[in-house]
Amino acid sequence: MLESGAGFAGYRLERVLGQGGMGTVYLAEHPRLPRSVALKLLNREFSADRELQRRFEREADVVAQLDHPSIVGVYDRGSDDGYLWIAMQFIRGTDAASWDSRAHEPGVTARLIGETASALDYANQHGVLHRDVKPGNILIADPEHGREIRAVLTDFGIARVATANTQLTATGTFTATLAYASPEQLSGELVDHRSDQYSLACTLFAVYAGHPPYTATNPGQVVAGHLSQPVPRLTTIRPDLPPAVDGVIARAMAKRRDERFGSATEFTDVLRDALEGRHIAAPTVRQPWTGHAPQVPGYGEPAHQPWTDPAQQWHGSDGHVQQSAPLAHGSGGQVQPGWVRAEYGVPVGDPRMSAMAAGGPWQEAPVGGPEPSKAAAYFVGTVTLLFSLSIAAFLVYGITQTLDEIDRGKDPSGSFIAIAVLTVLVAFTGSGAVLLLCARTAGRVMSIITAVLVGLFALFGVIGSAMGEVYAATAATAAVFVLAAALVGFAASPSTGRWIRYRTAVRASRWR
Repeated sequence: MLESGAGFAGYRLERVLGQGGMGTVYLAEHPRLPRSVALKLLNREFSADRELQRRFEREADVVAQLDHPSIVGVYDRGSDDGYLWIAMQFIRGTDAASWDSRAHEPGVTARLIGETASALDYANQHGVLHRDVKPGNILIADPEHGREIRAVLTDFGIARVATANTQLTATGTFTATLAYASPEQLSGELVDHRSDQYSLACTLFAVYAGHPPYTATNPGQVVAGHLSQPVPRLTTIRPDLPPAVDGVIARAMAKRRDERFGSATEFTDVLRDALEGRHIAAPTVRQPWTGHAPQVPGYGEPAHQPWTDPAQQWHGSDGHVQQSAPLAHGSGGQVQPGWVRAEYGVPVGDPRMSAMAAGGPWQEAPVGGPEPSKAAAYFVGTVTLLFSLSIAAFLVYGITQTLDEIDRGKDPSGSFIAIAVLTVLVAFTGSGAVLLLCARTAGRVMSIITAVLVGLFALFGVIGSAMGEVYAATAATAAVFVLAAALVGFAASPSTGRWIRYRTAVRASRWR
């Protein structure tokens, strides 16, 4: 953490506003203009990744084009002293996680959530999804210049950038909030604006009730709540609210997204009508969640479908993911209370969560978005297939020799054993190559096993030929050993895993 009063990228750091799993937010003095900004510095492990840096810059450029009174403005971004940084509008106030809704009329909370809904719909119209709507990302600005308190939405895009990096996910630095994630996020579906609406409804519930709709010490139970449990009735906690509010929240939190409101603004408009007794929302009939929500065709901007951001890519990992305190910049200069630290094991959006909630085994996580590179996988599959064909040639030669031995009356039992072994090897290596070229995880594993076996045989060949001083054979077997080692590296590389998960997700979406 940098010291207060230090200079950074031309800014003078005044004090820490908040700190979380991704980085630190400082109140900083602008180098040229007489104003303060919220300067967010991402941790060095994020900043050191070149692909993440390019993605961060692209996301920041997109968010900087959003011009809405309820969206925190982005002024500048860059990289300095090993840190990625972004300069944002400084909002004096607190966040919705620590704001006391019981001290205000219910309509005030509804108005603030409505302002957030307007920001989400505006962003969606410009091709941007938030994907991390939660109380900590809704800032409540202090009243000033005759204006009432207002809501301002922050942290567009940055959390989504972090999920695009497998290594960072594996180290457990991604901030994930299960309490507000939609069923389609938890099931690894491609998300649209209705996912943000679901999260906004969870946020509304939490602001009114003081806790999220699904609470448990076990994260699997929280996931199960989002996927299959009925929406709790807010009025059991807040009996001062009209019963119609329950129906409005239930519709916005419908398990099937096509049963939700058409937009976040429609949701909050109906909510205000329910609070004022002008409208009784019809209850939504919800079926148990099956994980087969409607898919957005393609990854561009089709004319009749909501935009789906291609930047979201979920990568399975064996690391732990930590839910950390939000990067809120309130008036107190400290991280706001009310947040729980918990290691959840996988990021929000990883489809292994569905199996986790049901008590089943974890699965490989698919990747949505632009197709990753398949070069490494194709190289391994092609070379493994050539190995298989080479073994098949030996098999054919062995069969002909065995038939010749039978004709000459010799005992072919030893040859039968060799033929059986070669047949198994041909079947195993050939199947692994074909499965890998078809983007199957089994093919990846089988190809790695094949390469390891070939490498071991080559290593024995190197040792034997070197001891026999047959240097030509030593060089040839050494080359085979190096090739086998390269195959293991390419097959086990993250790019191969990303491509396999992507193709798995595409196949799954075609069956839904």
